[in-house]
Amino acid sequence: MQSFFYVSRRFTTTLLALFLVAGRLGAQTLPAGPASNDAAIYDEDILAVQLGLRGAPITFPMVDLKAANSTLVLSFDRLGTDVHDYLYSLEHCDANWQRSDLADNEYIDGFTEDRLTNYINSFNTLQQYVRYAILLPNANMRWTRSGNYLLKVFDNTSGEKQLVLVRRFLVVETQWNISAEVVKTARVDKLNTHQEIDFTVNTKGARITYPQKDLKAYVLQNGRWDNAIGPLPPFVVRQDQLVYDYQDKIVFPAGKEWRYFDMRTFDYRGEFIKDIRNRRDYYEVTLTPDESRADRSYLDHGDLNGRFSIDNTNANQSLEQCDYAEVLFSLKQNLPFEEEDVYVFGELSDWQLKPEFKMHYEESVHAYICTPYLKQGYYNYEYLLVNRKTGKVDEEALEGNWYETRNQYFILVYYRPFGERYDRLVATTTLNSRRQ
Repeated sequence: MQSFFYVSRRFTTTLLALFLVAGRLGAQTLPAGPASNDAAIYDEDILAVQLGLRGAPITFPMVDLKAANSTLVLSFDRLGTDVHDYLYSLEHCDANWQRSDLADNEYIDGFTEDRLTNYINSFNTLQQYVRYAILLPNANMRWTRSGNYLLKVFDNTSGEKQLVLVRRFLVVETQWNISAEVVKTARVDKLNTHQEIDFTVNTKGARITYPQKDLKAYVLQNGRWDNAIGPLPPFVVRQDQLVYDYQDKIVFPAGKEWRYFDMRTFDYRGEFIKDIRNRRDYYEVTLTPDESRADRSYLDHGDLNGRFSIDNTNANQSLEQCDYAEVLFSLKQNLPFEEEDVYVFGELSDWQLKPEFKMHYEESVHAYICTPYLKQGYYNYEYLLVNRKTGKVDEEALEGNWYETRNQYFILVYYRPFGERYDRLVATTTLNSRRQ
């Protein structure tokens, strides 16, 4: 299927020539491939994966241990019309996402493995698919401990279980409070480009014998684990307060507001969509050509902090009527980069460097292009440069950084007192880099 889509887009060279105009081009390292404890998709026919709170699919997947109405929903599509026999299970992990020392029956009330029976076939779509969903907790499976969890989905259609999907989520038992703020960085050279986080944990008089060893804190920018900072011990311990006031340590590049396009309908061109074509069993969508904005001034606009929303703006049409499109991304560049590859990146690429999001240089139109297959919706994205030799990722080269960018930060505090066999998630908070 993948090769068919790439061959079918040979028409894009001619189409791009009509729209592209020659223009001027104005670090961390991601893992080469996902491990079994990373969020990942192992079946190329599984698309549009989302895990979030019920009724709010683009929220951070974190629930309260004791809240009766706190429910997570995992949803995904599998292309085609065949219904597959999917099984799912939960795996409890430590703060560093390694399997904890707990046995299954110590953190699960109910079955340790269950069959996925909630699915529906698409209808009135060019691309046929089956939509699956899992609600957690449910009558068959409930968690009993706080901490990090992996939700794993297996395909058992052939009688041999194969791992096809992994997602991360958190269960919190709130014991302590966190006060946090975004402050100016300690280094002058980062004042206009970075955001620093300071926070204090109020332990409410709890007696912590070895705070430097028993406590681990993590800070996430926009819910991303690929660039999370941690584990962090307290910088200062005083009475019932744990102070994390480091200098130039809990610092993130601010980035800029994410690029976006609106593909919630194929009846007309949404924002930043140049062309829509109807093929026999899918759509072809061409986005407005992009340019580097590293040297451009900051532009303030609302975004989804790198995420995407499956949506349909057509009247009286459900989400099962959302269709698929081959989406042509193009980035103007007079000459190809000598040592770097270009990738489209965001939740749409599963926060990974995926082959279908790797761009290739098209000499005839002086641009990098790629054509991933995406479901109808509203998408955020950015462009990355990746060094071919070192694998070093540069998010700044094509996007730039600006300290006023709106980012959402998540602070997670884990506690494992002496004698315990797992990391309890005992305090969390969320803050925005700019107060609303």
